Amino acid sequence: MDKINALLADLENKIKENILEISNLRNMNDKLRAQNVILSDEKDDAVNNFKLLDERFKALKVANTISGSKNNINETRNEINLLIKEIDLCISQLSD
Repeated sequence: MDKINALLADLENKIKENILEISNLRNMNDKLRAQNVILSDEKDDAVNNFKLLDERFKALKVANTISGSKNNINETRNEINLLIKEIDLCISQLSD
């Protein structure tokens, strides 16, 4: 009988330890999920910021190219041709 009581006490202790471990893991999981949300928001902000900077860079590049310095006449022509193609594409999409 003492052996059964000892086994039951040991089993009860293991169950308590497992319940405590489950609780700790749930808390850690909640913290990691919250951190994941924060990092995801930061990543989205960084991506949006990158897109904004990329658009600004393209606009600056176009402005420099269109300024028409003698050193980059071919680049200016290419940029104007690209802009014309984009405008034509927009017009064709609007007409559809």
